[in-house]
Amino acid sequence: MKEQLLGKIARYRIFLQQGLQIPDENGDDLRCIDFNFDKYIEQQLQIEQEQKVEQEDQKIEQTDKKIDELDLKLNDQDLEGLLKDLENVQFNGEIDFTKQNIGDQTLIRLSVLIQKLPISSLILSDTKISYIGGIELGKAIPNSKLKKLILTNCNLGHSSNILMEQLQFLDEVDFGVLGNKALRYLSQQKHELSHLGFQENPKEVWDVQTKDLFLKSIPKSLLSIQFQIDNADHKKFIGIAEIKCQENRDAYLRKKANEYKSKDLDPDHPDYYDCDDFKVNAFKFSVKSYLSNVFESLLDESLYYLEKERQNVLRDDAIYHVTNELLPQSIMEDICQADGSLIVLAKYLLTKIKK
Repeated sequence: MKEQLLGKIARYRIFLQQGLQIPDENGDDLRCIDFNFDKYIEQQLQIEQEQKVEQEDQKIEQTDKKIDELDLKLNDQDLEGLLKDLENVQFNGEIDFTKQNIGDQTLIRLSVLIQKLPISSLILSDTKISYIGGIELGKAIPNSKLKKLILTNCNLGHSSNILMEQLQFLDEVDFGVLGNKALRYLSQQKHELSHLGFQENPKEVWDVQTKDLFLKSIPKSLLSIQFQIDNADHKKFIGIAEIKCQENRDAYLRKKANEYKSKDLDPDHPDYYDCDDFKVNAFKFSVKSYLSNVFESLLDESLYYLEKERQNVLRDDAIYHVTNELLPQSIMEDICQADGSLIVLAKYLLTKIKK
């Protein structure tokens, strides 16, 4: 199976060496160098199922993957040529090496690349990157176009502090493993992140003072936060942080709704005077603009309503673990499934239109 990954690298390199953008399966320019190992395994299992492999053979194959998983993954040497070829093209998308067997050697190469190319997103979750690579990445970020950095389950040690000092350049960050001192340092940084993620270092647990300091530091811009924590002592801390983010999301949606409502007809619009009788045309365009604003606002309000209802359901579902009172299944289906979400939106829209 690793041969298929190496073959993918070889195909990428052919395009890059010719100065061409990498096409995806539809022939469009690819905006993601994607070697996410989880996605790769999922695709291989799907291919096997489509080929109607016998059930017993399938079980053997899946067992083998778990045993030899490390041998299936790409290492630093496998990616060296691809990263070298990338230097010669204007790649401006995402690079995802999740769960590949790579370390600081690859991260140092990527740190050089992001200063040369407008790479917008770097995902290196569940890799072996560490302190040395973190230092080089921290130095490179101010000279890059990077906006998204995901390092879930990575432990950069003290070099995570260097990354924290570059938060003003980023929009989304997952720092991976943070100890008490690192979380305290993060709480002292000013930023306008929209998403933040991290997890506790079991060798350096967070104390009450550090958690309080972090909660006070959460900015209005933070719309979502992701924890990977098993420590029951942090339940209150997690709950308060998520509530603050929910309040930020509510405020953001209200702001967007008000922006739609406050739209005025622009006399400089090219269609405004586009006929001899500009008064008639202006009236027609005004009606068109008015209806457009009404339906945009209505849809935005509906999405805001759906988001609130989902949060209420998720909150109540969390309460279930304490009260053991099960929510009606119909509520969960209406809110949390795709078809149910459309039903909720449609009901809300019809009610508002009737009014």
